Amino acid sequence: MNTKHSQSKKILQHLGVAGGIAVLSLVNPLLPYALLKRYLRKKRFQRHKFLQDIRRLQHRQLIDMDVAIDGMVHMRLRAKGKEVVLKYNIEHLSIEMPKRWDGVWRLVMFDIPSSKNKARDALRMKLKELGFYQLQKSVFLFPFACEKEIDALGVFWNVRDHIVLMRVSGFEGEEKLKHHFKI
Repeated sequence: MNTKHSQSKKILQHLGVAGGIAVLSLVNPLLPYALLKRYLRKKRFQRHKFLQDIRRLQHRQLIDMDVAIDGMVHMRLRAKGKEVVLKYNIEHLSIEMPKRWDGVWRLVMFDIPSSKNKARDALRMKLKELGFYQLQKSVFLFPFACEKEIDALGVFWNVRDHIVLMRVSGFEGEEKLKHHFKI
């Protein structure tokens, strides 16, 4: 999904946050604010533009939409839509850096089979992008909590069973890495 359809992307994200289901009333223009606040932020609500974006998502088979007799619209995120939401979240994944280091290193190791070499390479690239220090080809080190992010990456590429995350209190040569991470 490119930036041309960023409003559609926002709708998908909000459906993902809402658990994949949203109920909207197109009869009443007061749509649930929490679900669509970014979509509506800093602009007037344009019903025809919103419906066009919804139809585009429906055409791409990312969402299902049913209109009830009373005018309520039920939208559900389809499996393909969930993949798009997860991919977007992975692309924008970041790790929060606390002000103080807790003194614990996170050691990430993986042994991903060659049948999943694209996933292995993508994981390696993403870890580097996130600022992990590469100790060996499949061994990375990071000084801050990153368990949720490693889980998300493993699940996204379907390799979580091949990743080991260890918490380490110290090791030989850590002064060099403390300097590297500025801690």
